[in-house]
Amino acid sequence: MGPFFTELQDALVASGYDVRRVIFNFGDQVFARRRSCIRFAGTLPEWASWLKAEIANRRPDAIILFGCNRPIHRVAREVAEMNGIPVVSLEEGYLRAGYASCESGGNNQHSPMARWRSNQTFAPQDGAGPSPCNSRFSFVAMCLWGAIYYLMRDLASKETEEHLYHRQRERILPLSLGWAAHMLGRVAARLTEYPTRRVLRQSPGYLLVPLQVTSDSQLVTAARGWTTDRLIDAVLRAASTAGCCQKIVFKLHPLERRSSAMKHLVRKKARQFGIPRNRLIVLRTGRIGDLTAKASGMIVINSTSAFSAMHHDVPVLVLGDAVFRHKEIVTLGDDETDVARFMAVRRAKPRVQINAFLTELKARSLIPGGFYGRAERKAAIAAILGRLEKVRTMVQDMRAAGA
Repeated sequence: MGPFFTELQDALVASGYDVRRVIFNFGDQVFARRRSCIRFAGTLPEWASWLKAEIANRRPDAIILFGCNRPIHRVAREVAEMNGIPVVSLEEGYLRAGYASCESGGNNQHSPMARWRSNQTFAPQDGAGPSPCNSRFSFVAMCLWGAIYYLMRDLASKETEEHLYHRQRERILPLSLGWAAHMLGRVAARLTEYPTRRVLRQSPGYLLVPLQVTSDSQLVTAARGWTTDRLIDAVLRAASTAGCCQKIVFKLHPLERRSSAMKHLVRKKARQFGIPRNRLIVLRTGRIGDLTAKASGMIVINSTSAFSAMHHDVPVLVLGDAVFRHKEIVTLGDDETDVARFMAVRRAKPRVQINAFLTELKARSLIPGGFYGRAERKAAIAAILGRLEKVRTMVQDMRAAGA
């Protein structure tokens, strides 16, 4: 969403690359240049056939994706792998703000870091990783670009393109009203929740449960059967049987439009399990770093909030296929029994292991910048160009060796 890929395309052309950009609906087209852009409308099998023909005719040095789990991305990665074409996958940064993810092959459960081992040697020449872009995460810019993108996509895209959407079409009026109500609710919650956040800063030791957006693709493709509802149920059920008085804090995602419904669900479940109101807090606002710093433990499916917990030496239970699902740095969970066990007994992993993972993650998977604010976009594009030069050199050497 937004002008990032247009600016990246311009920078690539200025650096001597021949670029072909594929767009899939009118939302993409709004932000795209007319030159060197192809608007694809067809089925997934047709997309695979088109991409195979494109690779055979042009033999690109690399394919760049935003994300890797949407249907069109999965097809692109499979076709690229069959033809020996490197894939560069971009995503929101694992560490925020100031970072974006830029990885070979895929992100999250498909990231090279998902195969990390603590006993492998990380060569010093690989570097300690980039420093973050000195810019705050542009939440307002992201919301603005997103509103424009989805409004234009749903108003002007073709019906034949709908089956390739990664988020289904919504009626314009309910969508607009929903987002407006959500933003107003967050503004109000920032004020009404301030006393609660202040109390939490003075009362450390609570269990923190950050919830992801219910439409997050990671919950669909990498959650190991877990859903937000199941997580809420498991945590509250364990809290009701543990016989302890520990406070539990659920933190809703800032982009979760169902915040009111989620808050109601948590309260309803708590009443069913007989958990007193003074043991339960549901927050819509608050910096995750501030909340994590005072927590005694964190439970996630695969939320990147876990990185904040690792930074603060807070024990983490991971239930999904996250990039950080490694027993050396977090506690691994599979079912409700593991949730109950973690709530009863937990301890942080060794600092040396966590530091080793984070150092390698920064060096291999992260670049400074982001996709929405002007300064963030500029920094990310410069870093991507640097990585692509390495990819192009590698491809040219392989082709020369093959010849």
